Amino acid sequence: MAGHSHWAQIKHKKAKVDAQRGKLFSKLIREIIVATRLGGPNPEFNPRLRTAIEQAKRANMPQENIERAIKKGAGEIEGEQFEEVIYEGYGPGGVAIMVLATTDNRNRTSAEVKHTFSKYGGNLGSSGCVSYLFERKGVIEVPASSITEEDLLEKAIEAGADDVQSGSEVHLVYTAPEDLYSVKEALEKLGVNVEKAQVTWIPTSTVAVNDPETAKKVLKLIDALDDLEDVQQVISNFEIPDEILQKVEV
Repeated sequence: MAGHSHWAQIKHKKAKVDAQRGKLFSKLIREIIVATRLGGPNPEFNPRLRTAIEQAKRANMPQENIERAIKKGAGEIEGEQFEEVIYEGYGPGGVAIMVLATTDNRNRTSAEVKHTFSKYGGNLGSSGCVSYLFERKGVIEVPASSITEEDLLEKAIEAGADDVQSGSEVHLVYTAPEDLYSVKEALEKLGVNVEKAQVTWIPTSTVAVNDPETAKKVLKLIDALDDLEDVQQVISNFEIPDEILQKVEV
């Protein structure tokens, strides 16, 4: 139950150094609105909302912003009503990419995603063109500095997790989608410091990108997609070997 995900490490580092506070808040607010709309405004009975609120507080979002987002999701006050959409496509080198977004205007978001794929050497595909290469999983992020791989593995098994991958900066605990929040809460009761928890898509196999120029292009595309306001997550199936990653300057 151990391994190493280069993309998880890259994504984690990018999130850690992201100074765009307003954009982060926008993504968190949208998650709160969608979670409220789908599961109701009471976090005691809506684990997705409870997790979204925890992440917002960890980002130092003001309580009034959180409460206003919940009211918007519940329809108590006027505001945009977001829905979740998924885009699929290919990046340089043929890597598969899935883009998870929340939007109040599908036409606008589709145009922005399509333009970004084209601008950075990728192609937006049709629904289902790459999703068969991924599976839905619950993913729990735990800072590597807070617990050893061995201790986390033991506690993850006790909590009912499916798998654990460890890197230099973050441990990733995998669960069945429906078990994400119960496993998260079980880990927290066992004293594990959970940084993030979400249901996402995980590649069933990876594609090695062994050319530095191709790797650079892939990373630029991923970053550009991730920077779009409507985009919540960008997932891909590529893996960059350490010796190639060291040559890449994005």
